[in-house]
Amino acid sequence: MGTSYDQGCFELCGCKAGRQQPPTIRGRGTDPARASSRQRGSRIAGAHVRGRAWPMTMPLLTRVDASPASPFDPRLESLRGLACLTVCVFHATHVFASNPQSVFFDTLLLAANPAAAVMFFFVLSGYVLGASLERDLAIAPYLARRLFRLIPAFAAAVVFAFACERLLRLDPAPAGLTTGFQHLFWPQPTWHDLWDNLLLGSNRVNGPTWTLFPELLGSMMLPFVVAAHGRIEPRWRWALFAAVTILLTSSPYRTLLWFYFGCFLVKEFAALLAGRRQLATVAFISGLVGLEIAGSYDEFYTVGIVLVSATAAALMMGAVVSSRDMLRWTTTAPLRFLGRISFSLYLVHWPIFYVCALVAVNCGSIVPTQIWGNLFVMVTSLVAAIGIAALAYRFIEAPSIRAGALAARLLAETWRSRAVVNSAG
Repeated sequence: MGTSYDQGCFELCGCKAGRQQPPTIRGRGTDPARASSRQRGSRIAGAHVRGRAWPMTMPLLTRVDASPASPFDPRLESLRGLACLTVCVFHATHVFASNPQSVFFDTLLLAANPAAAVMFFFVLSGYVLGASLERDLAIAPYLARRLFRLIPAFAAAVVFAFACERLLRLDPAPAGLTTGFQHLFWPQPTWHDLWDNLLLGSNRVNGPTWTLFPELLGSMMLPFVVAAHGRIEPRWRWALFAAVTILLTSSPYRTLLWFYFGCFLVKEFAALLAGRRQLATVAFISGLVGLEIAGSYDEFYTVGIVLVSATAAALMMGAVVSSRDMLRWTTTAPLRFLGRISFSLYLVHWPIFYVCALVAVNCGSIVPTQIWGNLFVMVTSLVAAIGIAALAYRFIEAPSIRAGALAARLLAETWRSRAVVNSAG
C-alpha cells in the first residue's frame, strides 16, 4: 500500500471498517444469443433458473469437499490463496517501527497490498456464489451451506486469537513497535471484547474478521438479485445492471458493488474475451494494475475506489475464466493447497504473527534491527500460520463443509416433500 502501517493497513483489516461493509450481490448470466455466436474458446454451459437456461462462461470443476452445485475453478482458488498471502505478508512486515529504507522491503510492500486483496476476495465471492445460485436457487439449502462454511471457522479463529492474546503477553507494550501494532494488541482483550467479536459487533480480538459481516449480508442478498436477473429477458440485463449499480452507488451499501460486479461482470468479460488469448492476457494485466492502484488509496469505501476496483477485479477473473490456458501455473499442487486453506489462513494468521512478534522482541540480541525483526516475523509467522491453517481446514473447515452439505440436502428433501404433499392436496 502507499500508506504507512499506522495510517492504513491495519485500519483496512480492522479498526476502520467495523460493520459498515455491506455484502455481496449477484448478477445474471450471459446472453444466450451472444454465447451461441462465440464458438471459439471455452463453451458455454447452461444453468437453469426457474426453468430458463442461463449460460455459464465455462465448464467448472467440482471440489470433493464442495457442494455439487458449487462452481469451482482451481485457478481462481489459487489466486485467492495468493491474495491471502499478501495480506499475511503485509501485516507481518509492520511490527517494528522506523525501518531504514530498503529496496527489498519497498518492493515487497508494493506487491503486498491488503486493500486490493480484500477487494479481490469480495468480487470472487460474488462470482462464485452467484454462479452457484444460478444453478440452484433453493435459498434454504444455499444459506445452510454458507453458514456452515463461514461461522465455525470464524468462531474457532476468534477464540484461538483470544487465547493467544490473553495468555501470551508482554506488559507494558515493548518499545520499538509501531503505534498501529500496539493499538491493536494493547491492552489485552477482555471477555466482553471476545463476545462482541463473536457477535460481529467489533473485530477487537481478531482484526481480519470484519470481512465476515459483509460476506454474511451479501450471502443473504444474493438470491434475490440472482432471481431478479433470472426473471428478465437477457437483452435487458445491462439495463438492470445499470439500475442496480446506480441504486447501490447512491446508498449506504455501495460496497455491495464488489459482489454484484463479481456476479455479473465476470461472466460478461469472459464471454467477450473467449477465444482471444492475447486480449485476455492484456485484460488480466490491466485489471491487476487497476486493482493495485485502486487498493492503494486511503479512502477504501469511496464510490470511485469501489467502482474501479470492482471492475478491475472482475476483468482479471473474466480473463481467467475465458481461457483454460490462462494462468495454468496456478494449478500446481502448492498453490492449490494454499488456495484450499486460504480462509483458515486469513483468519489464523492474525494471532500467529502477534505471537511471532513477541518471540522477535524476546530475541532482540539475535535479531538486532527493525528490518531483520520484521523479516523474522514474516517468515516464522507464515510458516506457522500455514501449518495451523492446514490443521484448521482438516479438523474444522472440512467437517463444517460436509455438515453444511448434509443440512442442505435435508432441507432440500424437506422442501420437496412439502411440495409433493401440497400438490397432492
